[in-house]
Amino acid sequence: MLKWSKIRGQARPLEILSTALDADRVHHAYLFTGMEGVGKFLTAQTLSAVVNCERRPEGAFQDACGACRSCRKIVDWKHPDILPVRPTKGTIKIGQIRDIQKASNRAPYEARVRFVLIDDAHTMTDEAANALLKTLEEPAQRMRLILVTDQPHRLLETILSRCQAIRFDRLDEALVTELLREILAEKQEEDALEDLTDLSVAAGYGEGSLGRSLAVIESGMLKGRKDFIGKVVNLSAGQPVALLDLAEDLKSSRDEMTSRLDVLMLFFRDVMLYKAAEDSTRLVNSDLRMQIQALSERMEMEDILDIIDEIRQAQRYLLANVNSQLIAEELLGQIRRRRA
Repeated sequence: MLKWSKIRGQARPLEILSTALDADRVHHAYLFTGMEGVGKFLTAQTLSAVVNCERRPEGAFQDACGACRSCRKIVDWKHPDILPVRPTKGTIKIGQIRDIQKASNRAPYEARVRFVLIDDAHTMTDEAANALLKTLEEPAQRMRLILVTDQPHRLLETILSRCQAIRFDRLDEALVTELLREILAEKQEEDALEDLTDLSVAAGYGEGSLGRSLAVIESGMLKGRKDFIGKVVNLSAGQPVALLDLAEDLKSSRDEMTSRLDVLMLFFRDVMLYKAAEDSTRLVNSDLRMQIQALSERMEMEDILDIIDEIRQAQRYLLANVNSQLIAEELLGQIRRRRA
């Protein structure tokens, strides 16, 4: 069910929408910005349900009933007047925007107000963005547009100026930990926690994003995290075969390598933070505090920063489709040399 209470840690956006609903003056176009996975698109869908709930009195900030025909259709994405627009093969194309324009020329089929929810709006092609601009300049009376993005700088200034921007905040890690437990319990996937020493580690990897944290758990990247980090930091100069074997393991697949590079980045970030301040409260890998402390005491800050730069370079090489085996071997060799 789409309820305002499901949107956690976003008091300011809800306050803005509450004011608009209480005055029955929902803006014709909103821009929901903020990092991915903090509730932007859920808020957009919830707003569309609340406005169109058949049992909610207009001019009141309250939950949609969840039981009327409109609510049921919106929850299931079967409502003809709630139109989600998402990237196809990485972009939103002009044909998708033209469909919006056609919809704006006719009255809603069933809804009080038609909603168009454009996810990852920054992926619009130039042609699509210019076509959307025409719709924003001449908004239909019974249509509202919500653009959702974590990269508003990639949108045209003329589009930004025609939308009311609402910024969504990063979520507190304690809240993400709580939400992860609730989600896994609802899905009856408590067994997914067996390999996690602490859900706060997953929350830390998400860096304030519930979506990212959940993806970390579902990908399984944390399951072999301790073993993998241990092999990397304990690699010695007299083990060339071990380095090659670890490099082979690191580059097992492009997605897997991306995840493992993220693991190494966050681990050495923790080492850097501990070296700088000896503060364990900010560690992402809080369950590896003893290992982080020991490594920070053995290494110079310059070497830690160099390793972080090497990991960033490896990430860039991977995106550029450089041979992943060579990337892995070079990175591990650099880490071994600077850790020695």
